[in-house]
Amino acid sequence: MTEFTVTVIDTVGIQDYIFGSNNLKQNVGASGLVNFVTHEMVYEELKKIGTTNIENTNPDLNSRILNSKSIEKDGVDSELVYSGGGNTVILFKSLDIAKKFTREYTKKVLLKAPGLQLIIAHNNFIWDKENLEKTVRETLHKKITHKKYNYIHSSPLLGIGVNASCQYTGLPASETRKDDRKEIRVSREISTKLDFFRSSNDRLRNKFLNKDEKDLGIGFVYDFNEIGSKNESSYIAVVHIDGNGMGKRILEYSKRHGKDNREYINSIRALSDSIEETSSKAIRTAIVRLLESQKDEDGKCKIGGVVEFQNKLPFRPIVFGGDDITFVCDGRLGLTLSELLLRQLTSDDKKLSDGHPISARAGIAIVKTHYPFYQALKLANNLAESAKSYIMEIEKISPSEEGKISALDWHFASGGVIESIENIRKREYKIKWKEGSSEVCGNLNMRPLRLGESVGIDWRSWNTFEEIISKFKGEEWEGKHNKIMRLRETLRNGPHEVEKFLKIYNDSLPKEHPLPKIKNNEGSDKTGWVDNTCTCFDAIEALDFFVWLEGGRK
Repeated sequence: MTEFTVTVIDTVGIQDYIFGSNNLKQNVGASGLVNFVTHEMVYEELKKIGTTNIENTNPDLNSRILNSKSIEKDGVDSELVYSGGGNTVILFKSLDIAKKFTREYTKKVLLKAPGLQLIIAHNNFIWDKENLEKTVRETLHKKITHKKYNYIHSSPLLGIGVNASCQYTGLPASETRKDDRKEIRVSREISTKLDFFRSSNDRLRNKFLNKDEKDLGIGFVYDFNEIGSKNESSYIAVVHIDGNGMGKRILEYSKRHGKDNREYINSIRALSDSIEETSSKAIRTAIVRLLESQKDEDGKCKIGGVVEFQNKLPFRPIVFGGDDITFVCDGRLGLTLSELLLRQLTSDDKKLSDGHPISARAGIAIVKTHYPFYQALKLANNLAESAKSYIMEIEKISPSEEGKISALDWHFASGGVIESIENIRKREYKIKWKEGSSEVCGNLNMRPLRLGESVGIDWRSWNTFEEIISKFKGEEWEGKHNKIMRLRETLRNGPHEVEKFLKIYNDSLPKEHPLPKIKNNEGSDKTGWVDNTCTCFDAIEALDFFVWLEGGRK
């Protein structure tokens, strides 16, 4: 009987580590450091401690090439099972080798990425007798979870009286840096993030831009102030996309292939790689579409005729490489770019190795450039959860649609108020009006929206939203901005007031269908409402934040 050791590496407090600053360079550098520590650094240390199945690595892309050596047949000291989804799973020939790797690896992490917290757990199992899939699952869901639950965050030394503090973290400063031509004090954690920015930026360009694009000097923004057009827009979109039920799906897939240990390794590795490939292709498609959408307007190069573009794409992926994607972009691109990326990620023709496409949800927070970035991300996460709740409602009514629905939700945060999306919508989007002696409650927002076409009686879909936007951006409403704004205020008073509004302005509005008509909902073009849900408010609110991309509906 041959005994091996399963080692699982997990990270703690990643969002705090990556997004705890309003400095985009720090965010990018921190994200690159996390990726480097959990991928390239692991590969390097495995190769140092002995023979392994890692043949080669590409430092620019943090990618690896595996050879055909297996731990049970070829006697290598270690075998990388997979790295992805925030976890890295490794098989070692013995517990001693696993501990040696852990000592050397964690020492390097402390030196190279101060402030990044890791949890590592080991579990022994007998290859010919025990089930590897079960051992990995127990290590992840018992040992790692137990360690996280009992994790005691280290308290950093705050220095002594003569220390100066970091202007970002409050920790002892280790050096000064120039920022906007001013000298600022930074801690070692911030210093390493800034130092790693260039490497992270190179990785992004090498991964997603071809040679011709790089030769032309195409790159990505690295300062929030670079996003938006001067004197036109000072909004950014912070977007979080996450796969639906991926944990459950991976668990079920693992169990199906877990009876044979070697089959399990090959299957889970293939699934992890297919998620990475699908995510990368979706981001690449979004970049290509942005580049295709640039045209010369009034002597300036603009995307969609609106967003200025001078070599630096107004789009910056920060977290990518799996079903979890976080990016920032110009606020006016937030909706269309998020929908495009979500559609590419979940397309039926991009099935994973288990034979099914990804379903996902997106949360889009469109905020002022100097809005607290971490709070904007929390809002985007909250919106993604709102989309998830909407998906679960549909699946409860139609169980046959389980795992097939993707959705998105968004919010425009013009002020500095920071609260839950539920409270915001209750206060700002729920209204009441009189119908006879009764009082009726309604929702001004139709969000969240199902990705794609409407299905059955559920008309709340992205394609319906696009049709409504097209109506208000089309010739019939062209030059009627003031009336559109008056209509928006009238919608707050319910459908009967909208009918009065249309009669008052009858001569200057479209005759046949003054408002967008919702399929299978008679009268929606006369009231702007379907039952207790407004059809037009979301579209009117989004008019200035909706830029068509090449290939989109116009």
